[in-house]
Order: sequence, then structure tokens, then C-alpha cells
Amino acid sequence: MPVQTKPFALAVVVVALCSALTIAPEPGAAADAVPHAATSVVVRPGDDLNAVVAQAGAGDTIVLSPGRYRGDVRVDKALTLTGDRATIDAPKGTTGISITADGVTVDSVAISCAEGAGSQGIRVTADHVRIVDSPVLQCQTGIVLDHAKDAYLQGDALLGGDAAGRSSTGVAASGADGLTMLSNMFDSVATGVAIDGTTAPLVDANTFTGVGTAVSLTSVTNAVVHGTIVIGARGPAVFISDSRASEIARLNPSGEGSGDAAAIRLSAVAGPSWMVTIEDTDFAHFATGLQIDAGAISAEVIVIGSTFSGVRGAAIDASPSAGGTVDASIGDYFGGCGPRAPDHGYDGGGATVTDPQLLVSYRADNCGSGSPSTRQSSSGSTAPSSSVAGGQALPTTPPATAPASADHGEGGGPSGIDLPSALGSVLVTVGVSLLLVVCAGGVLYAIRRSRNVH
Repeated sequence: MPVQTKPFALAVVVVALCSALTIAPEPGAAADAVPHAATSVVVRPGDDLNAVVAQAGAGDTIVLSPGRYRGDVRVDKALTLTGDRATIDAPKGTTGISITADGVTVDSVAISCAEGAGSQGIRVTADHVRIVDSPVLQCQTGIVLDHAKDAYLQGDALLGGDAAGRSSTGVAASGADGLTMLSNMFDSVATGVAIDGTTAPLVDANTFTGVGTAVSLTSVTNAVVHGTIVIGARGPAVFISDSRASEIARLNPSGEGSGDAAAIRLSAVAGPSWMVTIEDTDFAHFATGLQIDAGAISAEVIVIGSTFSGVRGAAIDASPSAGGTVDASIGDYFGGCGPRAPDHGYDGGGATVTDPQLLVSYRADNCGSGSPSTRQSSSGSTAPSSSVAGGQALPTTPPATAPASADHGEGGGPSGIDLPSALGSVLVTVGVSLLLVVCAGGVLYAIRRSRNVH
């Protein structure tokens, strides 16, 4: 019997050894297979935050107790930094928090740049970063998003970066595709939000007070600026250049906005823009409603459902060489005390403002003083209120009588206007405009819903 059992025992030993060699994990593999259990680490003033970050694991939460902490904190793993009346001080010329890892959250942590010049509150060079309910104070640049995609900023306060000899920016975003900014507040900065080279940024329900320019869009695509309140702006509330498919909706929705310059300015400084839509905006209390510089547009600008009543200067002031046209024909209001649209003669006057020769300028006073037939020139003198098209001045009022067939086709309308054709044109325009409004609302809803995951 013993002779018979030796081969069997030997076979068992061989099988065991082979199995061990086959399935044994490489050194360290067993440790990697066990997921890190996220923990919370409480720190106190005086602790070295960089040392705490180095010891933390991805997914951990670092809780800052009340007090002040030294800045230049570098976060290189997916952590959550949250605070209870905690402030990180950025040393002079440095950054409060630098984020280089995807999936980081900063929640309720204040950043202060007391010495100001050259300082940044939070710098982000990673994707899917959330910064919520976090004040950034006295920094030359509050939050920098450098090719940081799908960043989410909500409830933050960017305050007081301007000082003698320097200007400041609240949020500077470059290549920050998919940026969402919701319900943030800006005060005493030269530029609230500067977005450059970015696709699909959403700037929604933000408030700006005492700023130079509230929102600057340069070389952006599919930008949406919605529900923005701008009070006491020194420059244009919204500045746009070299941008594609930008939508400005519900700027100053309650009419409390104000500024010393244009509410919206289209500039050619970086190149012309196209497909610019302005909806449901109140231009009251700004020096100019919509300003379009020479070469600033390459297609039609559409203004829908907006009011220009109370604008102190020109309701719409477009350069003769703007490069495109302005259509403000649907539901826009130029009445009340303020400039009103002159009667071009060929378009019926009133609020219909499609000007085929690129010039749209409303400078006629409508407050009971001055004649509606005069407009204020840029030099302050008055001139006949006419639009110049192709070198030919067009009358500000239609002729008292006109033959029914004079360049209007046949029809029995006043001044020979073909009423069925005109009515059909109006219905088509109204239908297209309503479709644009519905589509814009759908796009905004879809963007908000898709970004709720943040």
C-alpha cells in the first residue's frame, strides 16, 4: 500500500505548487485590489495642510477647523476640502490652493490674498472640479481655470480684488469646456468673468456689483449667459468678440441693472462674432443698450422680447461697417422715456430694425423734449434722423402719399403696402422667433439638467 500511495501524494504536491505559481498575485497586487476606505481628517490652524494632503488617500475629506491656514496648498488627488469658518491665506504672489487632480471639491473654504499683487485664490488645471460656497477675497485673480473641463462653480463670492495700480478678475477661464457657473456673486473687480477659447460655458443667475465688465466672452462657442444682474458697471455689462452662437438671455430681468457704458457690446478686437441672440433683456439705466463696433459681426444679431425704455443714450448703436445686420423686430419695446426707433420709411419704423445696410442707431429722444426727427450724433450735435444705405440717405418718415405700385407690389395697404404679403411675413417672423425661444429654452433646460450631476 505505501508503494501505491507515493505517486498520489507526489501528484497532490505538484498540483498544489503549480496552482500557487499560476494564481499567486504579483507583489503589491493584493494591496491594490483592496479599495481605499474614505475617511475624514480634521485639521487645526497651524497644521501643515500640504503634509495632510500627502498622507490622505483619494476620496478622503479634509475638514478645516475655524481659523487661518497658510496657503500655497497643492491638491494632487481627488479630495474634498471643507471648512467651518476657515480661511487659507495666499502668500504674496502665490496661490491659495492649486488643484492638479480630477474630481476635487472645495466646499465652504475662504481664500484671502491680503497682499494682493500677482496672487491667485484657486488655480485649477484638472477636470471635474467643484468649487462651492467659497469666498475668494482681495486676489488679483480669484479663480483660474486653465484647460479645466467641466468645472462647476456655485455660490462663490469673488470680492474686492481691485486696488491702486492694478486691476483684478474674479474668474479667468481658458479652454474650460463645459464650465458651469451658477448663483455666484462678484463685487469690486475689474472683470467679473473672463472666458476665452471655451466651448459651451453656462453663466447662470450670477450677480455683479461695482465691476468694470461683468462677463467677457472671447473666442467662445455655444455660450449661454442667463439671468445675470449687473449693477453699477463701469464698462459693458457683457462684452463679446470672436464668438460663435452666443445667447444672452434675461440680462437684468428685474430692471435693476445699471451701467456707465453699453449693456452689451460686440467688439472686433479678437474678430467678428456670428449667431448672437439676445432675449428678454432689460436695457434700462445703461448709457447704451446694444453697441456693435466696426467689423464686430459677420451675420445677423437677433434681439427678441427686450425693452430699451430708459436707456440714457442710444438704444442700439451699430457701426455702418459692423459687418452684419440687426433684427429687433419681435416683441421689443422702445417706448417710455428714452430713445426710440426712428421710422426708416422702408421698414415701417417703430421697433422693426432690420437694416440691410448695417446701420442701426437710435439716438432720438422720446422724453418730450427734442424732435423725434433728430438724433444725437457721437459728437453730441444733432443731425437728421436717417439711415445711410449705400451712400443714399433714407427718409426718416414715409412719404405722405405713394402710388400703390411704387416698389411695393400690388395691394391696398397704406403707402402701397401689400397687406397679405406683409401679414404673411409677420406671421412667418413670429413663428420663427417663437421657435427660437422654445429651442433656446430647451437647450438651457437640457444643459442645467445634464449638469445637475455636479
